[in-house]
Amino acid sequence: QKRQTCPTGIVPDRWCLTDAELLQREEQQVQSNNNNMLERLERESQYPLKLPFLGVSLILLGKGLGDAVITVIKVNMSFPGASLGEEFLGIPVLAIDAVCVVVGAAVGRWTWQNMQ
Repeated sequence: QKRQTCPTGIVPDRWCLTDAELLQREEQQVQSNNNNMLERLERESQYPLKLPFLGVSLILLGKGLGDAVITVIKVNMSFPGASLGEEFLGIPVLAIDAVCVVVGAAVGRWTWQNMQ
């Protein structure tokens, strides 16, 4: 790839880089990009479970919050069969939703703080 190093007659010569300087800058940039990628891969390899933990926390948080909101909306609309006192295996459904929200938020916060 042949580049014109400096437009002739347009800019002062002191602004122009020599071919050696251009080559050196390109090599430095390639080396910098390689170092950045290696550092990023090393950081990611330190905590391989960070993204799965964040995913699980997001799923739990979303499930609990979504189910609770839907239940409250259904009760407010007087939807047939919907009540705040529903139970599943003897445990109130809203309590299950609250536990999901708390566990999801706790796992997400712990993961975010400890896996930087």
